[in-house]
Amino acid sequence: MFKKLLITIPIILVLIACEEATDENLTLATFKLQLGSSLAKSAGAQTTFPMVDESGTIFTITEARVNVRHIQFDLPESSEADSSDKLSFDGPFLFNLTAGTITPDIASFTIEPGVYKRIDVRFDDSEALDGLIQAGDPLLDNTMLIKGTFDYDGNTARNFQLVLKFNEDLRFEAAGGIVVEAGQTTNMTLELDVNAWLVGLDITSCLDDGELTLDSNGDLIIHDDNPSDCQDIEGIIKDNIKNNYDLK
Repeated sequence: MFKKLLITIPIILVLIACEEATDENLTLATFKLQLGSSLAKSAGAQTTFPMVDESGTIFTITEARVNVRHIQFDLPESSEADSSDKLSFDGPFLFNLTAGTITPDIASFTIEPGVYKRIDVRFDDSEALDGLIQAGDPLLDNTMLIKGTFDYDGNTARNFQLVLKFNEDLRFEAAGGIVVEAGQTTNMTLELDVNAWLVGLDITSCLDDGELTLDSNGDLIIHDDNPSDCQDIEGIIKDNIKNNYDLK
């Protein structure tokens, strides 16, 4: 059974008593952000996520990390904020989607109740100055690292590594907007649909035809700096990640 990587955002709202709402004294709520996989197991265990290419080869993800530059909320039209039409929560943040962790940990912050248009999560390449990625980590200077194993040519435990570099917003929207009510706890889940990440890609055929090659260890490494003569693998995966999500 295929699974989805989940970005879980619990919204905890606390009314602040005030006689009347003004620009200086708004009725606010507390927003607490947590990113990870709701399918992650207990500490020390590893959750895996299968994705399949057009030939039916299953690539089992054991690690997925992404660098996020910021998270933005489109403010409700009724908002009394006068600084911008967006509320930005700036990073950078390192999200481990398989382990369900975020670095640095995000503390709660105030947010207005209302109907938000959408949530934008900005995927961006990491930088050494951010201090989140160690030297030698393939995620350094890149955006997303996906690692795991796959079965090819009689070897059931070949390693694969996808190193992607892109600067894009994932825009999570819901019909009727995202309702944040004062005095209640609202739980939202942003789902990244792993099942769709290899749609339109036939990595197996690329290997069979010699247009994509394994390294000296028999492993598969796909990197923007090491393009193949096969399909636009990196571009298709990026588009599949951006365009296949859900908000619940």
